[in-house]
Order: sequence, then structure tokens, then C-alpha cells
Amino acid sequence: MSSKTTLLLGDCIEQMRKLPSESIDCIVTSPPYWKGFEYEAYFNSYKQYLDWCEIWLKECKRLLKPNGTMFLNVINDSEITIRAFELMEIATRKLMFKLHDTIIWYRYNQQPANTTRQLTNQCEYIFMLRHTSAGVHLNKSAVYERHGKMFKTHNVGNVWEIPFNSGKQYRHSFGRKETQSKWGHSGFPVELPEACILLSTNEGDTVMDCFMGSGTTGVAAVNTDRDFIGIEIDKNAFGIATERIEIAKLKRTGSDRDM
Repeated sequence: MSSKTTLLLGDCIEQMRKLPSESIDCIVTSPPYWKGFEYEAYFNSYKQYLDWCEIWLKECKRLLKPNGTMFLNVINDSEITIRAFELMEIATRKLMFKLHDTIIWYRYNQQPANTTRQLTNQCEYIFMLRHTSAGVHLNKSAVYERHGKMFKTHNVGNVWEIPFNSGKQYRHSFGRKETQSKWGHSGFPVELPEACILLSTNEGDTVMDCFMGSGTTGVAAVNTDRDFIGIEIDKNAFGIATERIEIAKLKRTGSDRDM
């Protein structure tokens, strides 16, 4: 099956407003974290950042189908994690999303912290949201069949053991320092969005990443035969994502021919 990909360069809110309501089956994304990164320049205050988050979250909910799901990845950092919970407060109390599950990405190969003041940070959060009125069927067998090594038993739980960036995998998230990898981003392994997509969608469904970055979610969508819509405001990251997704499509087409 050939995936249809639509890549949009520009502001995520402006681009999402052009898309029809209830047209997306699954959103997998990692939003800007506000403090300490270049994206802080877009906002005059933290309140302005939260107000902006409410707008794009509202658009995400409008775009999701009634049985759609949304996966939000945030890093486990003392200050950022607190803000992530404030983001969940907006999503669940103001916009009436349902927090369906909290997934822990266990980065078991994370390098030890070079300090005696804090523990080594070996995890990140993935918040799984859905419409409050909609039931969700989780295809745990599809996740286990493709990524069973993430789990110690046949039970697909909420702790996913995926190694941190090895130089061959690339993070699509915001604000991370560039590495020497070809794509200029670190860490976000493709197994993570693949597992989210397999868990809650079927082949031919539409997946969106409104903060596409270097395109890892798009690659995961292509790998799992889902259509993909990606939005990115940074031209450099957009170019990287376009190249990566095209390479993934070529590889996928080649593997289909070999079958």
C-alpha cells in the first residue's frame, strides 16, 4: 500500500485551520517546551505560550475523528515536566480531552548524569489523549508483533524500552541541540511513533504531526502504510523531513516489490 503524504511549511495553527474537521485518525507530536530554547523568542510571556498551546490543542481536537487519538511526547526535565502537566490541564479540563494512558519511554542506554546532584534521566512521557465520549480499541498485538523487544513479556504495557539516539535515529522535537548526524537532530527513535500509530490506527488511516521537525513521525507513518500530514515552520527542518520521508517511501516501495 502506498502512503499519501502532505507536507505543509508554515505556522501550525494557520495550516491546521485549512484542514477539514474530523479528518485525522491519530496525532503524534512533540510540542515546543517554551523555556531555554530558541522558540522562547516567539512568546513575550509564559502565559502567552499557554494561550498559544490552548489554540493549537483546540485545533487538534477539531481535526481528530470522534474515535481518534493523540500522543504528546514531552521530556522528563524538572521544569519542563511541570509545564507538561500544565499542558495536560488545558487539554483535559478546558478542552475536555480524556487522558487515556501515560506511556513511559525508558531510555535504558542513556549516558549517566555527570553530577552528584541529580539522578540520570532515563525516561520521557508520552500522553495518550482521546475524545471523552469515544471508545478506543488498542491493537496491542500489532505493536508486539513489530516491536516485541520493547517489552519484557508478551503483555504490552505502558513502559516502552527503546534505546536513546544511536546516531542512526533522529529526534523531531523542538529545541534540542544539533548533533553531528546527517539530519541535524538527536534521539527520537522511529520505533516510538511507529508503536503509537500501530496501537491506535489501521492501514490507510491518516496520521498528523503538527510539529513535524525532521520528520520521524512521517517516516513511521510511511513504514506502517498510513497517510501522513506534517506541518513545520522551520525551513531547514522541513527540508530534512521532506528528504527523509521520500527516502522512506522509496524503501517501502522497494520492499513491496520484493514481496
